[in-house]
Amino acid sequence: MSWLIPRSELTPDQERAITLGADEHRAVVGGPGSGKTQILLYRAQHLARKYGIGPESYRVFVYTNVLKDYIQSALPLLDLPSDNVLTFDHWCRLFYERHINRRLPWDARHKMPDFALMRSGVAQAIERGAVRLPMYDFVLVDEGQDLPDRVYRVLSRVSRHITVCLDRKQQIYDTGSAEEEVLTVLGLRRRNMSLIDAFRVCPYLVKLAAEFIPDPDEKQAFINQARQPQTEKQTPYLHLAGSADEELSELYRVVRERQMKNDRIAILYPQVRQVMGYARRLRDAGIEVEVPPRRWGKSEFPAHDFNSSRPKLMPYHSVKGLTFDTVIMPRLTRESFGRFLPERIERLLFVGITRATRWVFLQAPANNLLPSLAGAAEKLRAEGVMHVSGGGGAAAYEKADGDGRPGEDDLDFL
Repeated sequence: MSWLIPRSELTPDQERAITLGADEHRAVVGGPGSGKTQILLYRAQHLARKYGIGPESYRVFVYTNVLKDYIQSALPLLDLPSDNVLTFDHWCRLFYERHINRRLPWDARHKMPDFALMRSGVAQAIERGAVRLPMYDFVLVDEGQDLPDRVYRVLSRVSRHITVCLDRKQQIYDTGSAEEEVLTVLGLRRRNMSLIDAFRVCPYLVKLAAEFIPDPDEKQAFINQARQPQTEKQTPYLHLAGSADEELSELYRVVRERQMKNDRIAILYPQVRQVMGYARRLRDAGIEVEVPPRRWGKSEFPAHDFNSSRPKLMPYHSVKGLTFDTVIMPRLTRESFGRFLPERIERLLFVGITRATRWVFLQAPANNLLPSLAGAAEKLRAEGVMHVSGGGGAAAYEKADGDGRPGEDDLDFL
């Protein structure tokens, strides 16, 4: 089971993006479901073959380790080496150890390498000529909107050619770059391509996701991109649970139902602790799941294998760049998102919804639904493009057996 679409099935726009010349840097803009990650992989294969470039002379940079693992699952199909796909921070770590100091700067508070100091040290080393430049013939960047402009300044020094794929609507990190900033650093006056005809998200999901785009013009432009036929008969489903037991039982039912359809399933949570707590609940219910791999030590659950059919649990921040048939989004309460500002929560909801190509299941206690989602659900239900079931927002929420704190439902402690 691979997420990679055969090249013969790509759209003309996607094919043109793959074969863009390498005589200048390139910027490709495309919304969720437009195939940006697919394009970058086929472009890496295309450039390597066309110009006879060996594995040591190119890199593909992604923002998260989960996206790296996701991409690496398809690399054997393209005969591309797995070591060539990595995060920028991991590349900085390798550079630092080889050219600066094998002893990495350490963040004692978080008990991990200090990546900010590492990035700064790498940039300074490149400026003072610690290595022969350029290091690479080409570098490709996915989810480029979440990288700060200083990263592009480094990449423009170390590589002859850069292709970046980005989409401002999916920027969920405040440290990222606006499209104009990326173009300026790359010396481009405008983007090279906009992937509109390649859009693969179904119309029901487009309408739901559009509710979380604040700019009216951008919202309408996003809706206008919906050219994928509506093949999924079910509309997006919001379940408002009257009790913790009802919440869990409906979650289990939905997961099993989508498994029977052979869907590739993602289950998203705002926080890592929720991922592990719900993984245990699902396992106890007889549903095998996978979680993000641990970088240190062993996990009690299988790590993500994107060639397997088991549901994948992960935080919202880890799902960027991935696509699934079905996306399940439980615990849509204000408490689940901690200190996130409402604007950031809406960006996360947009990213989560647009990871699905067929169907989305949303869930919250009946008396504790995110306000922004409550308004969107009422509007879409009236339009007939969303199904809502359950308590209507005012019913008392009955806790499952456990030690919940006063005023909170105990599933937030999973």
